[in-house]
Order: sequence, then C-alpha cells, then structure tokens
Amino acid sequence: MEAMILKSMVHYQEDFFEFLEIVTQNCFSKKGLDILEKMIPLKEKEALSIQTLLSSLDENFKQSDYFLNFLSTEPNPNYLNFTQNFIFESKIKKQRLLADKLKNASNDNVLLDLSMLQQQLEIHSNDLKTEKEWIEELKDKVKMPQYPTKIDFLDSCFNGGFTLGQLMLISGDAEAGKTMLGLQILENLAKTTKVGFFCFEFMIENHLYRKQKQTSGSDNIIIVNEGFDIYEVVANIKRMYKKGAKFFLIDSQMRLTTPQTRSMEEEESLKFSTLARLCHTLKIFVILIVQTAKGDKDNPMGSKKGGHEASITIRIEKIPEQKGENTDFNENERIIIVKKNKQTGKHFKEKVFFNPKTLTFSKEQEQEPLEVFFEDSKETMIIDTPKI
Repeated sequence: MEAMILKSMVHYQEDFFEFLEIVTQNCFSKKGLDILEKMIPLKEKEALSIQTLLSSLDENFKQSDYFLNFLSTEPNPNYLNFTQNFIFESKIKKQRLLADKLKNASNDNVLLDLSMLQQQLEIHSNDLKTEKEWIEELKDKVKMPQYPTKIDFLDSCFNGGFTLGQLMLISGDAEAGKTMLGLQILENLAKTTKVGFFCFEFMIENHLYRKQKQTSGSDNIIIVNEGFDIYEVVANIKRMYKKGAKFFLIDSQMRLTTPQTRSMEEEESLKFSTLARLCHTLKIFVILIVQTAKGDKDNPMGSKKGGHEASITIRIEKIPEQKGENTDFNENERIIIVKKNKQTGKHFKEKVFFNPKTLTFSKEQEQEPLEVFFEDSKETMIIDTPKI
C-alpha cells in the first residue's frame, strides 16, 4: 500500500498536502520516508514529477527492490480514501516489530519496559517545535509568490497582490458590481496565469456576448456553467488545478447546493468550510460572491460560520445621490470596504470609481476620450483626457 500511496502522490498532487495533514510522516517506513522527504520540497516548488524525483535520488537507492517496486506500482487517484487503512497498516507493522522484541527478550529472560514499547506503537502527530525551530524551517521554505490584480486600490491594500491559499468573499448591495469586480480580478490575473470561472448566477451567453465585443477571448480562462453541487464544484476545481489554474471565481453562494440532510445553517456553512479547506490544501485562491441579509451585512446569508472561514472579505456599497425629491444612486461611484484581511492585516474603506461602459473599477475616474475634428478635413483625432 505504501508504494501505491507514494506513486499516487506524484501523479495526483491535488491531494498531496491534505493526505499529509491526516497521515503523519512517522507512518512511513524508512525507505518510504526517504522518497517522501525528496517529494515534499519538489512539491512546494511546483516541480514534482517522476523525472525530478529520479534526479533527486542517489543511484544506490534507485537500484533497490523497494524503489523498483515503487516505479512498477499503479497510482490511484482516490488514494485520499486510504488514509485510515494506511494508518492501521502502519500500526500493525509496528506491533509486529514490538512482538518480535518481546519474544526475543522473553527467550533471553530479559524484562522490557512495556510503557516504552507502547510509546513506540503510538502514531504521533506533527512533532512539537520551538519558535526558533519554526523560524529556521521557514527560512528554507520557498516564499509564496504574489499575484498583482492590476487594480490599484486592491494591490495597495494587499501589498502588491494576492498570495495563494485563501478564500475571499465579495458581498454588497444589489447591482453594486460584485460579479464585475470578481471578473475584473480574474481577467487581469488571466494575463499571467490560468484561472477558472463558475458562471452560475447569469446566463453564460450574456458574459460571452459582452466579452466578444471587447476581445476574442482568453485561453487562460476556463469557464464552467453547470454542476452546482459543492462536491461537483470541488471536483471541477481539482480538474482545473491539474491544468495549472490557481485562481477561481464562483458566482455565487446561493447557486451552490449541498446534500439536504442538515439544517440551513449547516448546509450553508458546509460550502464555506469545504472551499476554505480546499484553498489551504491545494494552495489556491477562491473568490466566492456571497449574499447578505439587510440586518446582517457582515455574514453570508444563512451562515454565521461562513465569514470566519474566509481569509478576506470585501463589500461593495452604492452611494446615494439626491435627485429632486427622489434618492437615486450614483452609477459612477462605489464604496469598497475590506472588512477582513488575514494576508496583510490592512483594512480599507474608500470611494472608488466604476465605469458602467467597461464594467471596471479604479481608484481614479476614467475620462472619456475627446474627438477632435479638423476644419475642412474628414480626419478625426482621438485625444485621451488626463485622469483627475
């Protein structure tokens, strides 16, 4: 089983760290641990493959029966389901070794300390470390890259861009531009990395028609418009992750479905806990558009726990505008509030501008270009006006 687990961790890496959160390294044999210790730094660098693993092992080890068995073993995409079996098998192996020790000691008329033997049988969780040990380990880890959104007020708040491993919630007033902000982030990121868009809230044709007028489309944006069950969404995220996608936009919370065997609070909270755990284990970034109640703008609809699961929460609010006796809303301005920010700790509340033609946000108002007509000529010159 150990060879199958290790081979599967190379071929199906989306569950790599989740498996190691459940199964600690002291469950592996010495030779299995030799392979695993080579795999972990390669995985952290996003460079793990059979080829890179081979190049990191010494020649003697590669000629061992253990490694040859590892190479010939078929990987299993569902190896995460074998965690408890693997732990049990590891305990049985340790028990056999202890049984041999007891038998040999009894034959030699030696009395062993049974409490020490019991400690050897236990499968310990992660080793305890001092602060100094944690700092030393951190020095050896590859620093997580930042991904600029190219949206000035967001990049300023997050010190240059987003880091992976986070769940971000976007809430706000109706028609305030929640989806548009999410799409602007996603489309900007798609210039340098693959992203996924779960287009659940509105017809995909509407989105494609709008994009068709602006661009021919992007090969870096993968769009999903079906499969609303939370576990189907997770499966699709894992599929896109295998293709290199790191950022995902899900529009929206209320379109996601869960098994209807719980209370409403449990069903809604399941969505957030599932996505937050996925962000942590795969080191990805998920943006989820959420709805809030009028009496509780701080928490997603139906789930007090939802806001706690997120690393970042952003709210978009309209700005009222007086027009005679009626109160309307300014279509060009919004208030953006960063209510929670575990990445940098910064909070943010500022008036920003929204362009209803391009459906994009910016810190400064975008000015329409002027058309200058030359007298006695059919020529027209387009002059960009300066930002104010």
